[in-house]
Amino acid sequence: MNLRAPDVPRSRTGRPGSAAGSRLRAIDTLLADRGQLFRALFLTAPISKALVDLDGHFLVVNEALCALTGRAPDDLVGRHVDLLAHPDEAPLPDLPPGAEEPLDPWLRMDGERRLRRADGTELWALQSHEVVHHTTGEPQFVVLSLVDVTDRRRAEEDLVRRAFTDPLTGLPNRRALGDRLHHALALSRRRGLQVGLVHLDLDRFQAVNDVLGHEAGDQLLTQVADRLRWSTRVEDTAVRLGADEFLILAEDVEDLDGLRALADRLLSVLDDPFLIGDREIVLSASVGLTLGSDVAPDDLLRQAHNALTRAKSDGSRARIEVHDGVLSDSDVDQLQLEADLRHALESDELRLFYQPIVALSDETLLGYEALIRWQHPSRGLLPPGAFLDAAENNRLTSKLGEWVLRQACFDAAGWPSGLRVHVNISARHLAEPGFAELVAAALADSGLPPERLELEITESTALFAADATLQAVSEVTDAGVTLALDDFGTGYSAITALHRLPIHTVKIDRSFVADVVTEPSTAALVQGLVQLGLGMGLQVIAEGIEDLDQAQWLRDHGCVMAQGYAFGRPAPLPTRECADEVAGREALPAAVLTDGTVIEEPPVVEPPEDEAPEDEAAVVEAAVVEAAVIEAAEPSAEQETGPADPDPEPTERDG
Repeated sequence: MNLRAPDVPRSRTGRPGSAAGSRLRAIDTLLADRGQLFRALFLTAPISKALVDLDGHFLVVNEALCALTGRAPDDLVGRHVDLLAHPDEAPLPDLPPGAEEPLDPWLRMDGERRLRRADGTELWALQSHEVVHHTTGEPQFVVLSLVDVTDRRRAEEDLVRRAFTDPLTGLPNRRALGDRLHHALALSRRRGLQVGLVHLDLDRFQAVNDVLGHEAGDQLLTQVADRLRWSTRVEDTAVRLGADEFLILAEDVEDLDGLRALADRLLSVLDDPFLIGDREIVLSASVGLTLGSDVAPDDLLRQAHNALTRAKSDGSRARIEVHDGVLSDSDVDQLQLEADLRHALESDELRLFYQPIVALSDETLLGYEALIRWQHPSRGLLPPGAFLDAAENNRLTSKLGEWVLRQACFDAAGWPSGLRVHVNISARHLAEPGFAELVAAALADSGLPPERLELEITESTALFAADATLQAVSEVTDAGVTLALDDFGTGYSAITALHRLPIHTVKIDRSFVADVVTEPSTAALVQGLVQLGLGMGLQVIAEGIEDLDQAQWLRDHGCVMAQGYAFGRPAPLPTRECADEVAGREALPAAVLTDGTVIEEPPVVEPPEDEAPEDEAAVVEAAVVEAAVIEAAEPSAEQETGPADPDPEPTERDG
């Protein structure tokens, strides 16, 4: 093959122009020494290049290719190019018959290739080739070029990994679950097996965050993820869905018994204590199970979530529920209730009922506890137990709590100055930013003095309060608001709870008061709780007093204040005039109507022996009318507790 310099324009003198002449001299020099041309364009090129015969064997390699692959020229020349192939790459297909050029298949695969260096490390290169032909047109050899794209490829893989991996635990995330579940379902249909989902939700994980902080919570989640990863089969996938929820995608499951066995194994793995710093944490998890093959991925995920919701519905822990394939009437009813609750605040359907708190010595009225009710447009008056779960599912607990706090402050501002109002505060509401400012605004807007407001929290809230919660409580109490510890004696550590927060009042739980007369062991416990509270300089209120015998026992053993059906059921707001009248009496009304009318139980008056008794029919009729009026104003015992709770006076958890 001859190379000839192109014609260049010449000047009038017949000599080449200066620029054109320079190019001509350069070409003539290179043509005079083709070895110099080869070195300039190939051997010293910065891009990895090689001359390869049509069968794929190296003929000549440049320095850049040797540096890229970590091999010397003698290690490459004469060897097939598949020496550079990564062992995990799929084998290349044979050359198709009738191909225009009989090139080795490895040379025809242009694009990004995964290769392996001499030391075994992985690299990615962009491969391209160009065939050099004889003057007759026959292919002579191939110029193979490889451009290192390892850094770019790794950056792309890192982006993909971050998009499909939970950054805290390293488990696949919800986005990755969609792809894997779709693939698993398609594979299960071909194999005739099923795909199982194990949806786990850690019990009481929020308490760990509140007590030890979010850093400790993150450490706990990481340890949980490690245990789940180690406890699943190779073909299964552990996924973190978010917060404290995990899911196990189990492939090739034969039946429900196999899936249950997997769930039991996972729960047993979580039974062992977790070590966070110098603390041992014991956890459990609620589980929802579902199984299927001929079902859409979203439907299968929804089934597992519904089963988990049922597992947590009654507040129990470490419970396993299986999706039964149908939505029960109660599920439909609950979903509708949740939808209705979203509009309850805007539609002014919420109500506050008030239960009196009295002095045991003379039954003088000291204040009221505010208790939320929902006047549902079609279901009637609902107690808190009927809708607080729906509020939790819709993240409405804080909104309800804010409404209760503000409404109670405005109502109490119209009462006589000696009466206080007690408002229940949930742990979630107390831990939210801005709680102290919310209390201050409610007091300022209503004009209620801070010392007339008492916030009630549970023992578990006090015990597991985080630093931010403690700060909010400190700000509120510094302003003059007092703090009451509700359900005293039922939590993990009453003493610890009393020391962590500036408690002003303790309320002995009704579960103790109910048996104080009939059970000596319970009586001893209640007496100890009363003495403990009084010894620490605290106010002590006994809840759930239902008869005069209980009241007398508590009075005899030093309890000062009381609350219960024996003194008054929760009822709508009393008017100021009504409250003034009641505050001056020794006995409390049995109920207070919406319009402020006080209905008292009539005193028993024995008629003189020489007088004829009142007409019996008239007495019965009056009693019936009075009972009907009271019943219209008060929720029944079943309404208070719900049909499943035998306790005639339930624990109120409002706001």
